Formats: sequence, C-alpha cells, structure tokens
Amino acid sequence: MPPVVKSRPSCAQGRRAQAGFSLLEILVAFTLFALAMAVLMQIFSRGVNGASVADHYARATMYAESKQAGVGSEMPLKEGVSSGKFEDGFAWQVLIRAYVDPAPRDQQSLDFEKQYFAQLYEIETTVSFATDDSQPRNVKLVTLQLGPRT
Repeated sequence: MPPVVKSRPSCAQGRRAQAGFSLLEILVAFTLFALAMAVLMQIFSRGVNGASVADHYARATMYAESKQAGVGSEMPLKEGVSSGKFEDGFAWQVLIRAYVDPAPRDQQSLDFEKQYFAQLYEIETTVSFATDDSQPRNVKLVTLQLGPRT
C-alpha cells in the first residue's frame, strides 16, 4: 500500500482559515459605532431638555392659576397692574382691567349698564421664566371675574 502523504495547506489557505478582521475594518466599525452613539446621545439629551421645559411650563401654569385665584382676596379687585417674582426665579404680572363687551350696543343699553352695582373685570396673568437654553418663555392666562363697579 502506498504511503499516504498529507499535504499541508498553503500559506494563502492557512491565512483564510485563521482570518480575522483587518485594522481598516475595525476602524470603520468603530467610526460607525461612534457616530451612532453621538446621534443617540443627542436624542436622549433633547428628551431630557424637553422634560425640563415641560416641568417649567407646568410650574408656571400653577403659579399663574395661584395668582388668579388670589385676585379679590389676597389682591384687591381694582384696575391696575401688579408684578413680582417668586423665589425660584419665575416672574409674574397681573393686569386687571374693566371688561369691554365687543358686541355693538346702543346708547340706551350702555346707560342702563351703568346702573349696575357689579362689573366684569378681565384678569390677565402672565408668568415668565427662562429655561436651561436661556430662551425667555411665558404662560398667560386670561379670565373674567365679577366685582364691584368703580
């Protein structure tokens, strides 16, 4: 029986059997990974910033509602402007003016209204604040309240 000679794989075949990634392939993969991570980080930071802005708007709305509720009890119901600041940097302004009905009326009905002892007042409350991106923002609430005629 003839001797069986096993042949060794050639150099090219040996490299393919032990093939890994080349340096260029690793650099391209790492670059793509870094770009994907940068995009994800930007998306997450926008989400966190959006949550912070939403929190500021919710607090500003709460402050505006609180100031409007105080008109007539903590703050007199008379025409004028009041303003101030809260401890956390939110600024507020309350504008009270007599409500003027936009519907056209004749002189007789206007004279009759002057006999009333009560009057509608328009109360405009604005709360201003700055967010982390330093953009000025505000919340404005407008309501009507019945009060004594002046």
